[in-house]
Amino acid sequence: MQQPQATDVFAAPGWWSEDNRTYASLRAVNAVRLEYLRAWQCDWFGASGPRNVVDFGCGGGLMAVPIAQQGARVIAVDRCLPAVREGATLGIAGVHFVCGDLNASPVVDGWADLVLLNDVLEHVDDPTAVVAMAAAVLRPGGAMFVNTINRTWRARVLAVWGAEGLGLIPRGTHCADQFVTPAELMAAARAAALHKTHEGGESPRLWASLRSGVVALRRSRSTAVGYCMGFQKEHA
Repeated sequence: MQQPQATDVFAAPGWWSEDNRTYASLRAVNAVRLEYLRAWQCDWFGASGPRNVVDFGCGGGLMAVPIAQQGARVIAVDRCLPAVREGATLGIAGVHFVCGDLNASPVVDGWADLVLLNDVLEHVDDPTAVVAMAAAVLRPGGAMFVNTINRTWRARVLAVWGAEGLGLIPRGTHCADQFVTPAELMAAARAAALHKTHEGGESPRLWASLRSGVVALRRSRSTAVGYCMGFQKEHA
């Protein structure tokens, strides 16, 4: 299984720096994904929230850190050592950063209440295998949050030609041929004994992005560009 191609692109420091435009874009788009996740986790876990969380492809911890700050125990996994080190230097209680890859999960099967695959599937050659690996670490009844990019011409124009061409994110971040359609994600989920519970789209805020030089998104019903899906693991 090939590892995410964007690893080297995001090896540079500055994940939490307000002066770094690349990571400012990542923080902005992840804020939208956190909105989805926080709304959906109430359905999955009630007021208590998840106890054990695994964030695969965590980067510098933009999702892992706020989840840990809510009281969860988070294992944040990424094969990019500089990103993992930067996340670990924050010293946030409850989150443990691990340098590892998607070929050999460092997490025991059945440990997690919640698994995140955020900005991961569009960077691998075999998304089905990645979903199966992530599902294996979920306990029965556990939930999976996935964010990825749809394989459409609109997504190619906006995410690659637009965002990368204008320098809002680094060139080489995406390969449009690896974008994942909702139907493909659903098939991978069914093969891993997951059923869909939630779905939401992401639409670009074009003028806001151009004015600020930072990628801006809004929650949307349209999945034509980026989208999030929530799944739950079937009970044995």
